[in-house]
Amino acid sequence: MNKKKLILKVIILSVGFMLSCAANAQNVQDSVMLNPLDSIASYDIFVKLSEAAEGRVILGGDDIKTVINEVKTQKSKSLKGCRIRIFRDSSQGASRRAESAKSNIEKNYPGLPVYVIHDSPNFYVDVGDYRTKDDAEKMKRTLIAAYPDSGVSIFLTDINFPPL
Repeated sequence: MNKKKLILKVIILSVGFMLSCAANAQNVQDSVMLNPLDSIASYDIFVKLSEAAEGRVILGGDDIKTVINEVKTQKSKSLKGCRIRIFRDSSQGASRRAESAKSNIEKNYPGLPVYVIHDSPNFYVDVGDYRTKDDAEKMKRTLIAAYPDSGVSIFLTDINFPPL
């Protein structure tokens, strides 16, 4: 295929996409009008959507409220991802040092998930629930700077679902 035909196809597809987006945006704007004086915390978005759509909320065939509740109840389930191991020890007092490392991470990095794992005779402290190795790599650099002698490493494992 020559270059001119390829460029023409890209332009036609782009224009078609923009027209479809504009039509869809107009439909959304017509169907959901919220009072600008309402604060976000003062109403349930599902109630507002139901009112705007005359008692019906259709989101791609799935009831989003049901989906959100299902994800919240799947705390025991996990997905593949990465964690960062900041501590490993099997010597006397390893349990105490692992708990100390955990509390240190929680104090210096609030909100970062921290896990103490005991796989006899070893104790490990792992941090984070990263979906990609690139995301974990960013935090690893920060942790290496803070804990240069700890042998910080990334490993693949099952991780917890991120909070909604």
